[in-house]
Amino acid sequence: MLIKVVRVFLLLTAFLILLPSQVQALGVGVSPHKLELEAYPLGSVTSLINVINTSNERSEYQVYVDGECENWFSITPAEFLLDSQRSQEVKIAISPSLTASGEYSADICIVSLVSASELKVGCGVKIPVHIRVISPPPLAKMGINVTGPLLLVVVGTVVLLFVALVAGIFIWIRLKTYET
Repeated sequence: MLIKVVRVFLLLTAFLILLPSQVQALGVGVSPHKLELEAYPLGSVTSLINVINTSNERSEYQVYVDGECENWFSITPAEFLLDSQRSQEVKIAISPSLTASGEYSADICIVSLVSASELKVGCGVKIPVHIRVISPPPLAKMGINVTGPLLLVVVGTVVLLFVALVAGIFIWIRLKTYET
């Protein structure tokens, strides 16, 4: 029984000695700790997060999204190297789909990997993101100030209607010419 107690004690001591150096080497800090965003369908909203290497070693960082609407996100840069005690600003852009409406959630995952490690051992944090997709106001209230992908849809529709009108007039003129 004494031998088992000694083995457990030695094992715990080994973990306590070895683990803190690994955790300390894989430091990652972020700001802000959560994001609350509002966006229009087909609109775009951006936010910045600050990633901080809190370790004493140079680390490789990966940033990605996990959640129900991960295809709405664009992350720049998604991967980067960061020296000890340095920070990197990461741009997060969100563009909800045309049919989106209501409340959505996702997590921005920031993972720190030791560059020299072949095992790609790392640690990370998750920033919870709450997205509220709201209906756009009527065009009259917006002063017809349409931007982004919605502008492309509006301009494309106007051009298509203009082409159809010109084609209709052309066909009408040709028919009138053949009738006389």
